[in-house]
Amino acid sequence: MRDAAVHGEWGPLVSIEQERSILVAAMKPLDAEVELDEAERRRKDQLITEILDNDAEIRNLTQAWLGQFQLSMQSSLQELRLLKEYGA
Repeated sequence: MRDAAVHGEWGPLVSIEQERSILVAAMKPLDAEVELDEAERRRKDQLITEILDNDAEIRNLTQAWLGQFQLSMQSSLQELRLLKEYGA
């Protein structure tokens, strides 16, 4: 997901997010059933930290893209208003 966001591949990012949601939902019940030893808990914590770091980076990248998209849409709307007002 992070790589897709870094490269601005928004369509694949959405698909990967949907797959991730399905996997997380499938893992939740298993997480409650499986007992981890100390090393496994540390590894799980490490993975969760990496996931959260990646999530924060993805959020920053998508917010920046959304800001640019908004500016583009506002510019297009302004152009349409001018064309409507003054004709083309």
